[in-house]
Amino acid sequence: MKLDRNKITYLFFGGLFLVALLFYFVVISPGLSKQKAVERSIAKRKADLVKIGEHIRSWESFKKARSEVEEALKSRGDRFSLLSFLEGVTREVGIDKNIEYIKPVTFPPSEGPFRPEGIELSLANMGMEQLVNFLYKVEHTGNLLYVKRIKIVKSTRGTSSALKVTLQVNTYTRI
Repeated sequence: MKLDRNKITYLFFGGLFLVALLFYFVVISPGLSKQKAVERSIAKRKADLVKIGEHIRSWESFKKARSEVEEALKSRGDRFSLLSFLEGVTREVGIDKNIEYIKPVTFPPSEGPFRPEGIELSLANMGMEQLVNFLYKVEHTGNLLYVKRIKIVKSTRGTSSALKVTLQVNTYTRI
């Protein structure tokens, strides 16, 4: 069977098309899918790198804050007592006669080198200026004290501008 020139041309281009199709499915298509997978992997690694950078900054910030806390604890000394300090501040502000009660706050056992410590304090017949002075002296001493909870109620006894204040002052001590 003799093939004429048109049939040979069609057969040649058909074979060439099959070879090109086979080449696409065997070489190009897997290469493109691998390239997409590599691009996704690179994007994921870049996002992971950004997260690692954020974690590194967070860790550095934590280490700096921890060293500042350790320095503050070291500077206030081992003989620091929250109860004695609060009594001293009440005397300094002139509200030691307004104390209704002082009681320690218990915390669950904690792990690590620091232990939380707290005092609940109730003060009656307080003026606003006295309260502000007291809170300022407690929070801005550099002794790592903070007021965790405060309840201010208009007093039923005494003058109309008197306040009844119940607050919890917390700190940390080294174990």
